Amino acid sequence: EKDVYGNEVQRLGRPLPVEYLLVDVPASTPLVPLYTFLERKNAKQYFPVENRLIDGHIQDFAALADYLAKSRSMPFLDAVSDFHLLFYLYRMEDMLPMKSQLGPLLEAVRTKDKAKANEWKSREVWKTLEELIEASSNHDDSSMSNDVEFVPSGDAEQNWICTFCTFINSRELPACEICNLPRYGVAF
Repeated sequence: EKDVYGNEVQRLGRPLPVEYLLVDVPASTPLVPLYTFLERKNAKQYFPVENRLIDGHIQDFAALADYLAKSRSMPFLDAVSDFHLLFYLYRMEDMLPMKSQLGPLLEAVRTKDKAKANEWKSREVWKTLEELIEASSNHDDSSMSNDVEFVPSGDAEQNWICTFCTFINSRELPACEICNLPRYGVAF
């Protein structure tokens, strides 16, 4: 066999039939949606979304204590069935080793198993967290409160919010700590 230039060509195999390249990928939504997380009517019942100071959302230890205090009347599984709460607990490595302990709780939330959730609540890591919350609520020192203070216009500016990624930055930083874009204006 020869190519278009007249050179000898040796074929190693037959070309693949087109049928082998076709893949059937079903894409649909269920008739009855299944929600992993609890749907609540009031937005104030949710744990704050990360770094949304404009909306009044700050994730810190004080927000965790406030959320858990508000949800004491709820069943434990319903209280922890909040994506932002679970993500905050997952990132608490500097305070408690929550990341390695969350597997059973996440499984309980996914399967909506109240018994597994209550069993996880009796673990040492959750009891330690409750003790820390209790100690911080009895302590008048503001060291456990929010590190970021929202200052109304007209007062001295404490921190600034990046207009691009909404991260709350320290007033000393000339550029955003997360996206590295400048504080004032756009530098492209």
